[in-house]
Amino acid sequence: MNKLSLSVISMLAIMALMAPSMAQSKAQDIAQQQLLVDRFEAQPMQLLDVRSSEEYQQGHIKGAINISFDVISEHAAKLDKEQPIVVYCRSGRRAGIAIETLQQLGFTKLYHLEGDMMGWTEKDLPVITQP
Repeated sequence: MNKLSLSVISMLAIMALMAPSMAQSKAQDIAQQQLLVDRFEAQPMQLLDVRSSEEYQQGHIKGAINISFDVISEHAAKLDKEQPIVVYCRSGRRAGIAIETLQQLGFTKLYHLEGDMMGWTEKDLPVITQP
């Protein structure tokens, strides 16, 4: 094989390995401060907490809808495709899976909360403990 063929094969292999992380990158990140400002808008973005119901009840961001990442397909009708959606979980892994699922279902206005819930609580931002 010549050097060009090896380069092309190497590039394709790298792209294949990066495919799962590239899906998450289709959703823009939104900073915590930006989300706080959005909460005061006349029509704020939809806020989707994709953690378990137990985690949600222990503390979530005000206004968040709780739909676990593993049942998002079955409950996507609760979300408005025309409204932007900010997705978060504890650390980012489940949010990435949920974003990918929502993209496959035709949602296009998706954002991922920077730092997820861990980042939110690290900055001592407000958390609601009742459902």
